[in-house]
Amino acid sequence: MPMQMTDADWDLLAAQVVRGGCTPFLGAGINQGHIPLPGDIALRWAEDGGYPLEDRWNLARVAQYMALSKGAKWPRDELAVALRDARQQDVDEKEDVLMALADLPFRTYVTTAADELLVRALRFRRSKKPRVDFVRWHEALRTTSLATVFEEDPHYVPTAEEPLVFHLYGQIAVSESLVLTEDDHFDLLVATARHPTLIPPPVQRALRGGSLLFIGHPLADWNLRVLVRSLCGGNFGEMQAGSISVHIAPPGDDNKDVVEYFERYFDRLHIKIYWGTPAEFLRTLREKCAALPAPPANKPRTRIGDDHAA
Repeated sequence: MPMQMTDADWDLLAAQVVRGGCTPFLGAGINQGHIPLPGDIALRWAEDGGYPLEDRWNLARVAQYMALSKGAKWPRDELAVALRDARQQDVDEKEDVLMALADLPFRTYVTTAADELLVRALRFRRSKKPRVDFVRWHEALRTTSLATVFEEDPHYVPTAEEPLVFHLYGQIAVSESLVLTEDDHFDLLVATARHPTLIPPPVQRALRGGSLLFIGHPLADWNLRVLVRSLCGGNFGEMQAGSISVHIAPPGDDNKDVVEYFERYFDRLHIKIYWGTPAEFLRTLREKCAALPAPPANKPRTRIGDDHAA
């Protein structure tokens, strides 16, 4: 029987969310029902391109093959086309993961998805004005004139009203920023290890200074695990207590061993697993947060040189 979150777990998480001490670390699975997921795109590319191996669902490996056969730019350009031309399906707003995430008072959203759907959901909530940025993980990105949000506004501090959406695997609007092939993933890890400041200090503080909420990732995503250990530290200590990873339990009556393995693995990292859908999880989290008193209003930001004399 999978372990369940206790009332104490929910109360801790809700309190952290309301006071700004929890950061969602999101994967492409949050877009379920809206646009093709990485596995869907990989399967189509593998079929069209004659990918010879069995892991046809693995986008990084299929993209690596396609880059070798069709050129390095092909996967990035093709992904941009696939996401742009996708016909979004109608999703019940009450069950919509994106809208639920936008409703919660997160200050920073860290995501491995490259699309703009989360930003659109935040903008749909008219009180929110999100800002967007991505990792400059290779030299060409670092030498362009495209400023980061913190270079454009050195006084910007992410808030619930002006949250930051930070793309770890690139932003679809800047195709050269996309992290797709296996080589890209290795290069990202090397770059962020050699140059820690590629992750802006506010994002670093969000990743290491409070609990994390993992939603939309495959249960056995090894690329993500390596990235998380690199960016968030090798082990989740006291500062990140209350971190949760949301997953649907593996199907079948004989999944007990699989469930126990992942629970033991995540427990070593001090991460609890919620077994259920993201929509179910976020519905409960919204209810728990709504039951808490609202935090004090954010003080207006001041700028260096402002005259506050009476």
